[in-house]
Amino acid sequence: MINIVSVAGVCIIAAVLCKLFGSAGSEYSLYIKLAAAAALMSALILFISPVAETVRNIYERAGADEEYLTILFKSLGICYITQFACDICRDSGESALASQAELAGKLSLLILALPLFDSLSEIVSGLI
Repeated sequence: MINIVSVAGVCIIAAVLCKLFGSAGSEYSLYIKLAAAAALMSALILFISPVAETVRNIYERAGADEEYLTILFKSLGICYITQFACDICRDSGESALASQAELAGKLSLLILALPLFDSLSEIVSGLI
């Protein structure tokens, strides 16, 4: 289980350090944000493995194709990485880069989902 108190503590400490460095060293506050975000993301990856195993077990019991599970996990990864990149870009004042990262994430999801659209069209044509 995720210890939300630890996560909140890291966030609060990072925010306080960013405010302390504030205008005197804005590049340091960016490094602090990046380090805190990377540490939290790596810790959360460790906590997500039981969830991934549970979802895998559900798919196995349902008899669903393994390809769908792979697409699900890849799309979740794309969403989290894109959100992380966009937040860092916006925090550093680069909203145009954040918008480009969002667009790249959306296009990646579309490309990743193409096999699902193909399977759906086969099912629909089989029903008709």
